[in-house]
Amino acid sequence: MKILKKAASALAIAVGVVMAALMLTWLLGSTGSESAAKSDSVSASIMSKFNMFVNNSTSEALDGIVPIKKVYTLPEDLIVAPEPDQSLFGTASAPAELEPVIESASKLLDGQATLFNSGIELMKGSRIDYYLDETIMAITWKQAINSACYTFSEIKIADASQFRRYLADNTFGSAIQYRPSDMAATVNAVVGMSGDFYKFRPMGVVVYQREVYRAEGEEIDTLFIDTDGNFNFVKRGEIMDKAAAEAYVKENDILFSLSFGPVLIDNGVNVMPDSYPIGEIHDTYSRAAIAQLGELHYLLVTINYEGPYIAASTIGQMADVLYSLGVEKAYTLDGGQTGTVIMNDRVINNVDYGEQRNISDIIYFATALPD
Repeated sequence: MKILKKAASALAIAVGVVMAALMLTWLLGSTGSESAAKSDSVSASIMSKFNMFVNNSTSEALDGIVPIKKVYTLPEDLIVAPEPDQSLFGTASAPAELEPVIESASKLLDGQATLFNSGIELMKGSRIDYYLDETIMAITWKQAINSACYTFSEIKIADASQFRRYLADNTFGSAIQYRPSDMAATVNAVVGMSGDFYKFRPMGVVVYQREVYRAEGEEIDTLFIDTDGNFNFVKRGEIMDKAAAEAYVKENDILFSLSFGPVLIDNGVNVMPDSYPIGEIHDTYSRAAIAQLGELHYLLVTINYEGPYIAASTIGQMADVLYSLGVEKAYTLDGGQTGTVIMNDRVINNVDYGEQRNISDIIYFATALPD
């Protein structure tokens, strides 16, 4: 058996080497041609996919012999992510039913515990939605907390490139806005959420695909997402012009930003401010937030009126709940009718007024498994 495994491994490596040589020959042959410049980005994308294929094929061939970690990544400029496998979506009526799913995700979780657990008391009449493949785990559920309905979506991904932002029509300032569920379907999101609705107010620092489109950071906090998928907070007044924003993006390897706020939790500390210029923080409304639980591990949150739960939340109350859950970092997004959580193109939370609002942007998490 060992001899067969070694033979199969050698064959897989040999095939990989030959394929790599053929690919390199093709790329070198195209250099200097009239179409070479136009095909640079296509070639880079092909090579990236090819390298990932060779690495992961070798990992499978050498499984149990030589540990080679599989690599999954999506190109930064990719607009439409790979389609998730519909057979891997599921539903459950009780938290204990998810124990096998979480156990199957152990390699992806890499030692991290899930916030979701069998002791959670679901909101009466609600269900659990989930998805799991080699590159992403997503579990979405509802809980009644402080007489309000909290919708949570916990996500663990294999690579930071799976955490993405999408602007309507992939264009800053697009005149056309869309429902969050439509944008999530457009980009093949496993799970998505309304963003900061940057188009609604001329405030904040807006970064999309590394480019700074707006730099008005005087009044509101900004959440920057770097290439490792980590949250980076910049408080209001710290970035005041485009040059400063561009320098920050370059120095910190930032992919995109979100501008609403305030920052709620930073490095495990509740930093909820006493005042903030937007969001009516001391009034009771439907709310939205995003949190980081650990490395490549996130939590989407909305708070709504639903069924017998007629109370919503102040920002401070939301911060207290997230702090009690032990999140590392949390940031407020646009709530009210904007706040929407989507999974498999289905709206999960009870959106205010019963109808999604047309907005300018979403954040989402995608599978990295090739189509």
